[in-house]
Amino acid sequence: MIEFRKAGNEDVADLIQMRVEFLNEVQPLESSAGKDELYYSLEEYFIENMDADRFLAWVATDSGVIVGTSGVYFYSLPPSYKKKNGKVAYIMNMYTKPAYRGRGIAPTLFGKLISESQDRGCKKISLHATEMGKPIYLKFGFTVSNNEMILNLP
Repeated sequence: MIEFRKAGNEDVADLIQMRVEFLNEVQPLESSAGKDELYYSLEEYFIENMDADRFLAWVATDSGVIVGTSGVYFYSLPPSYKKKNGKVAYIMNMYTKPAYRGRGIAPTLFGKLISESQDRGCKKISLHATEMGKPIYLKFGFTVSNNEMILNLP
């Protein structure tokens, strides 16, 4: 049975591994040169930003093993007439292990990120989509704008 929960610092090694699996799928490298540096940089990124409450992740688990991840980074832009508080969410790290795809894991994780973004008062959510992910995001109301997808919230 698939269970969903927020990730904590104890999950950083798994978040790194899932991120690397995602990168290998969408941007495969011909060499593993720099792999150690990537792992170190990802560990630093996740810990620093999770501790500062700028990044949070939801994970899907099967018998305690992470099989799907998601993440959202929160930041602010100068306020504008349309977005008076300037709060923005950037969704990333949407990845489900191939054997678990088609089971509704990604849409469930994605919905949790949107709820988190709304709870924090974000008025804009953006992301960069793979071709595989684009249909999910369109179902949630995202639109394509230049090279990213955007959802403006009320």
